Amino acid sequence: MSQQSHTTIGWKDWCIDAFDEARDEDKLILLSITASWCHWCHVMDRTTYSDPIVMRIIEERFVPIRVDGDRRPDIQKCYLLGGWPTTAILTPDGKIVNGWTYLPPDALITMLCETNIKYHERQTNPILHIKRNEERWANEIATGETDRLPLDAGLLSEISDALLQEFDPWHGGFGTEPKFPYPDAIKFALLQFRRNGRRDMLEVATKTLDGMAGIYDDVWGGFYRYSEDGQWTKPHYEKMLYIQAGLLDDYLDGYEIIKKDAYSQIAMGIRQYVEHWLSDTQKGGFYASQHADVRGQEPSSPLVPGEEYYTKNEQERLRIGIPQVDKTVFTDWNAMMVSAYLHFDQIIGDSGARNFAFKTLDRLLSENLVEGKMCHYVDDIPCVLGMLSDQVYFAHSLIDAYQVSRNGDYLEHAIRLADYIVDKLEDKENGGFYFMQPDPNALGELKRKHKPLDENAHASRLLTRLHHHTGESTYLRIASRALQAIAHPRIVKSVSGAPFGVALDSYLNPP
Repeated sequence: MSQQSHTTIGWKDWCIDAFDEARDEDKLILLSITASWCHWCHVMDRTTYSDPIVMRIIEERFVPIRVDGDRRPDIQKCYLLGGWPTTAILTPDGKIVNGWTYLPPDALITMLCETNIKYHERQTNPILHIKRNEERWANEIATGETDRLPLDAGLLSEISDALLQEFDPWHGGFGTEPKFPYPDAIKFALLQFRRNGRRDMLEVATKTLDGMAGIYDDVWGGFYRYSEDGQWTKPHYEKMLYIQAGLLDDYLDGYEIIKKDAYSQIAMGIRQYVEHWLSDTQKGGFYASQHADVRGQEPSSPLVPGEEYYTKNEQERLRIGIPQVDKTVFTDWNAMMVSAYLHFDQIIGDSGARNFAFKTLDRLLSENLVEGKMCHYVDDIPCVLGMLSDQVYFAHSLIDAYQVSRNGDYLEHAIRLADYIVDKLEDKENGGFYFMQPDPNALGELKRKHKPLDENAHASRLLTRLHHHTGESTYLRIASRALQAIAHPRIVKSVSGAPFGVALDSYLNPP
């Protein structure tokens, strides 16, 4: 069901015409970033955006733009304010002047009216402070103004200590509440145990793997998106492909190290869930997500929320209906699952997983590779070409496929994608990679040169891997420059430094 079907607001696409309208009529833009799986997005459509006063204010005073964040991660990277839905008010040139996440009708009316009055009275713009620190940090990374940290084992120790600081020793995971899976943090902790014998890192990983069982679906398998509490007992019931991929990898690593049967059982449960619910068995490819809530078989059936639906057994669930699956095949998330499936075959032994991984790779090479770069997805035509995340994760999956099959074509494709990344996305002056090829004519914040930390870490690890397979020293030099570019003092002091830690470990300890 389309997000727009709940409401009569005349949402516009993110396009030059919408921005021109805002400028010509001197109106602010209301940007709504949603996701097809998002529970609170659906609630806001049914309530807030269906409120007559809200609709009238938006129609008269704003230019409303709606974006699906999964389909436009480039826009989402620039404008997401902490979660979904994001409700942002922009100037006609795309600068954020106010915003929040979910808002009930009265709160949105207040925000719209107050912001509109202040803007048109040309008072000091109520620019959000919510992203100011993050923007300063990102700008330091983009311009090379950050202090350069030495790329050595001391940084790995600092990241390990940061994980320990944020680790919950009673329930596992990091922080308090809500609790999200951090697959790279678990991977990093297990790496440090393997590499340095740090039993405290093994405790971090295993306690977290044990605790996260609380957001695992014991009926159909697979993991929910996160827990609302710190004890992993109140799942938020959406299921995302990228979470299944990351956690499948982690449980396989955990099983390989300590041989705990529960970890292999969970890994097999993830595989079973993905195969049954998120796989295009005919063409290859993995679907993006499954909703938390479900509407019954009849159009008049009430909406059953996830907290009610997913506590039922299989027979009761099927009697109600099936939560909707978003069947979009996103390149980066598919690549993650291809790598996880190949890992599953390596650890558990499953030729079906291996064969489906190759089938998916071949489909993506056929449909999503356009003029030397991967698009994000295909909807009749290729959409969102050249994003860093799609190139990086897909190239990783190609190397994984090469290591299993020794088919040199996979390695050649990985090399070509890496060369595209270096040629079109690298910051030649300061190192690191932009999330998209810089375009001074892009709308709003998309013209800024953002360098996403996670993707830069994974890009560095990609180039380190290619150096190992090709012997080409240029890859290693560029990987080092990228690591230096993102080696910000702040990143090594939080769990968000884990992807950087995994990449740095790969750089310092080549196979």
